Amino acid sequence: MTFKIKVVNIVINLKMILSHLLIFFISIFGLAQFFDYTGNGFITIYSIFHFLTVLVLYFLSGYYFTNKFKKFSIFNYAIIALIGIFLWSLAYFDSPNDLDWKNGQGGIWFFYRIYISGIEVPFNFNDSFSFWTKNIKVEMIQLLTLSIIPSITQAIGGYIKTRLK
Repeated sequence: MTFKIKVVNIVINLKMILSHLLIFFISIFGLAQFFDYTGNGFITIYSIFHFLTVLVLYFLSGYYFTNKFKKFSIFNYAIIALIGIFLWSLAYFDSPNDLDWKNGQGGIWFFYRIYISGIEVPFNFNDSFSFWTKNIKVEMIQLLTLSIIPSITQAIGGYIKTRLK
């Protein structure tokens, strides 16, 4: 019985990872559209729209890949956050005082930021929609939080599906 549960959890986690990759590629397509709007006032609206679209896609992936007849478990949705926390930890221990991967410092931050790009990038295009600060420690905590958002959103989708039996 426990072997079957573990196999089901592995399958759900793989589906969540694959949906994360699919949302990443959809997000890249959306981000390519940002360059058409940089410099005008429409970028704020587009940034918010892009961010909300990515959140809806995570919600739908959690809803779609959840078996409504199984008991809801938050751990089925934690894989994206766990991978993000692992990458964040590697980046932090490699470069705890510098997020600047462009100038040769903090190279692992580059890979981490690619991992969370669907959630993070809309905040980088617009100063009025941005929540970045000049405090490096606050920014690192914000980056860590961004890796948890997809799992939470997928879990909300799965929770709703299991409650709509």
